[in-house]
Amino acid sequence: MKKTLSISICLLFIISCNSHEDKKNAAIDLDTKLVSPPAMMEMESVSRNGTYQANFTPTNTVETNTPTIAKKKIIKDGNISVQVADLEKAKKSMNELVKSMNAYYENENYNNNESTFSYDLKIRIPSQNFEKILSLVENGVGEITSKNIEARDVTEEFMDIQTRLTNKKNYLKKYNELLSKAKSIKDILDIEEQIRVLQEEIESSEGRLNFLSDQVSYSTLNVNLFKTKEFIYKPVAKDSFFERLKSSLGNGWNGIVDFVLLIFKNWPIVILTIGVIFSIRKYYKNKKKKV
Repeated sequence: MKKTLSISICLLFIISCNSHEDKKNAAIDLDTKLVSPPAMMEMESVSRNGTYQANFTPTNTVETNTPTIAKKKIIKDGNISVQVADLEKAKKSMNELVKSMNAYYENENYNNNESTFSYDLKIRIPSQNFEKILSLVENGVGEITSKNIEARDVTEEFMDIQTRLTNKKNYLKKYNELLSKAKSIKDILDIEEQIRVLQEEIESSEGRLNFLSDQVSYSTLNVNLFKTKEFIYKPVAKDSFFERLKSSLGNGWNGIVDFVLLIFKNWPIVILTIGVIFSIRKYYKNKKKKV
């Protein structure tokens, strides 16, 4: 009976010790998880002499935040040419239309060439008003001579940039935490270089996002308003007889001078030609004498 009681007490003591050890190990694991960054890299390691060492190698547990896009991101662009009878009236109507649609001219050019008067207008339009203003231009005063509309879906690119931007900001936060704990000059310089690179990438991504957002929010419509000029025959004025005669004599004299200069320029050919002709004539004369 005493032997059985002793065995039971020993078992209880062993179980109690194991339980205490498990709790201690669990606490150590928990502390380790709280100290280490969950998504980026190992925060630090201590060498044998107790000095700080930064470890910049990212782990495989990087958390990625994928944002959700409420609606598709569509960029719309268009080109349209309209032939009108009254150019100034058409331009005034276009000004009123642009103002009523909360749009604006990004670029405006007036051209006056040999065949047409024209306005080249680059209009930025709130995307929700793009179809409205396009329909009003098509049904306005004038004849549509050309039209081209293009829509590009940039939703995937938008989401990809947003995801990368969020992750880079998380990395930047962790690097700043590392910087506050760095001890040596080398570690500080290495971390600051990583921070500089990240900040440049973040600024570039934010710039691209802003550009895409602007292109999605405001569509672009290039409008060419033009009026064809009436063809008027204008006969070419001719000089008087004496002027034309003087010009003809001058051209004739110039021709003679050019011919003489051409002969002197090609004198070897001229001499060779004369020699060949003289030889042929001499050959035929001698042949006639023999006969």
